[in-house]
Amino acid sequence: MIRRFHISERQQVALIIFVALLGIFLVWSFLLRPQISMRRENAEIRDQLENSRYANLSMESLREVAALETAAEKQLQEEWAATRIRLGTFSNQDSLRKADVARIDYKVELFNTRQRLQEKSKNLGIALLPTDLGINEELKTNDQVRDRMLQLKAVDYLADLALDNRIQQLVSITPLASREHPGADGKVLFTEYPVQVTFDADFVNLYQLFQSVFEENRLFVFNSIRVVSGPSVASMLRVQAVMSALVFE
Repeated sequence: MIRRFHISERQQVALIIFVALLGIFLVWSFLLRPQISMRRENAEIRDQLENSRYANLSMESLREVAALETAAEKQLQEEWAATRIRLGTFSNQDSLRKADVARIDYKVELFNTRQRLQEKSKNLGIALLPTDLGINEELKTNDQVRDRMLQLKAVDYLADLALDNRIQQLVSITPLASREHPGADGKVLFTEYPVQVTFDADFVNLYQLFQSVFEENRLFVFNSIRVVSGPSVASMLRVQAVMSALVFE
């Protein structure tokens, strides 16, 4: 025997009201509310377009504006590329940043640099007291290799620059920790490789060195400089400075 449920008229009315309310809720949730939201977003976009400086321009004018902005962007990119070249210390900075450098490569480069600078200082008759170039050979992680290689390049360039300008004596030279400089968007624009250096020179040598550090592909930035009396008549000045090589991304 099938048992039938009996629903009173009052229950039927209540059920109809419930179904109607449920239908209204579903229509509101899945149809009306998304349409209202979309209409609001469209209105905001329309207001933005109406208030835009391009709202009253013709298509031809818009094309001209787009061409001008494209040309301006291209000019800025070219100026930035020229700035990278002009202010970068190393002419091959792109390859230095991206090169795969192994520990053995760093060790060999360090040995060759020390030998070359010692030979150059000997030929010029200039004392190169820090024969190790102030560089710690120990590498704890592989991530340090490229950073150390660029530190070595900065020391090499600066020592070379000092010898080329006939300083009397290179007293000390030590690479300091590199520093990254990000732009407004948080991306790194360039990395600074500071080197602390002390050397003896006369006024002519020092003036020539100041001129040299502003040459393209030899540029160094002065972070600090202190000049005091030298230890002898021949070495009239003792210069203590922190100078940085710049490597652009």
